[in-house]
Amino acid sequence: MSTYAPFPGPTSSPPDEDENRWWQDREISLIRNLLETEGELPRKEIGERLGCKYWGPLRFRAALKAGVDSGAFRRTSRGRYAPAR
Repeated sequence: MSTYAPFPGPTSSPPDEDENRWWQDREISLIRNLLETEGELPRKEIGERLGCKYWGPLRFRAALKAGVDSGAFRRTSRGRYAPAR
């Protein structure tokens, strides 16, 4: 007999920093590729096209911020992003 627990049990270990960095690099790459293909897009459309609601809490927001900070793409106005120049 098995049971379902909505949260990890006490024996599960948190993801290590390298794994988190790998996922964030992947997410930034997905956003960058979409913007390079489609051009400037609003935040909401980027999220819908990439299925960001399945990424996990706050991951999309973090990927957008990290991507802008690293120069992978740029923020053009409130809620709009475009490929890096």
